[in-house]
Amino acid sequence: MTGTFIVFDGLPGSGKGTQIKKSFEYIFDKSKKYDNILVTDEPTNGPYGLKLRELFKQQKDANDLKDEIFEAFVDDRKWHIENTIVPALKKDFVVLCDRYKYSSIAYQTVQGVSFEKCFSAHKDFLAPDLALIFDVDPEESNKRIYSADDEKRQQSDNFRELEFVKNLRKYFLDLPNLLPNEVIKIIDANKGIEDVFLQVKEQLDHFLH
Repeated sequence: MTGTFIVFDGLPGSGKGTQIKKSFEYIFDKSKKYDNILVTDEPTNGPYGLKLRELFKQQKDANDLKDEIFEAFVDDRKWHIENTIVPALKKDFVVLCDRYKYSSIAYQTVQGVSFEKCFSAHKDFLAPDLALIFDVDPEESNKRIYSADDEKRQQSDNFRELEFVKNLRKYFLDLPNLLPNEVIKIIDANKGIEDVFLQVKEQLDHFLH
């Protein structure tokens, strides 16, 4: 594979979706070498992604259906890699992915699945060339979420409760230590959009030369 795989992950309300859009435009304008860019996200719209959305609707609280949700995420990620990410990388695309295995390691561990199980299920998955983890204060995350008109909000309200987000943050911030062989950079997303993008751009410039 000759393409470049970059993941945008982190806490809800961190603004990573906005940063992906800005990154797409920046990379596209950077060089003709990067004309082919694919933006994709998880959960997907594939069969397992649709199953996940049904499970979200059935949840009574954040810890409900943890095993079913974990297994569906793993299956959806395998499907995503095989059907979207790898084919694009083989065509020399830059792939920008909104959420990846880091979300499962954080979310499903906090939900009650053991860290060892989460880690083991993903150890052979394709590692991105660069992972940007967007960190925001949990109170600020909560404020942003509930002031936004977000279609995805209803799918995962249980995962956006303040205490849940506080626990999530610990795992996201520890990812560089948990996965020392991967290129994982923490982005301070508490700042304004342009200030956050300056941090993102610095990483992209360093990585894409």
